[in-house]
Amino acid sequence: MEKKLKHKFLDAVITGKLGRHTDNGIIVTTKEFTQFFGEAGKKDYLRSYLPSVTIEAGRHAMQHNKYLFKMAHGIFRIHPDAIRHHRLNHKTE
Repeated sequence: MEKKLKHKFLDAVITGKLGRHTDNGIIVTTKEFTQFFGEAGKKDYLRSYLPSVTIEAGRHAMQHNKYLFKMAHGIFRIHPDAIRHHRLNHKTE
C-alpha cells in the first residue's frame, strides 16, 4: 500500500531530505517541495496540497489535516506536533 502524501512529506522532513531546521522550527519552501516531489509536486501538489494543510492565519492548534504555518509567500513552517505525532505513529523509511 502506497503511503499518503502527508506521510511521504513528513518522512522526508524527518530524515532531512526536505526542509531545514531553524530557530523557529522546520521550514519548507515551495521550491524545495517541488524539487523533492518532481513534476507531480509542481503540477498536482503545489497548488492543492500545501494550501489544504495550512493552518488558518491567527490559529495555532494543529489538526490531523492542518499542520503547516504559512510564514511568507512560498515559505511554510511545520507545526512541531506534526513531527512528534508522525514519529510516534508512523514508521519512517
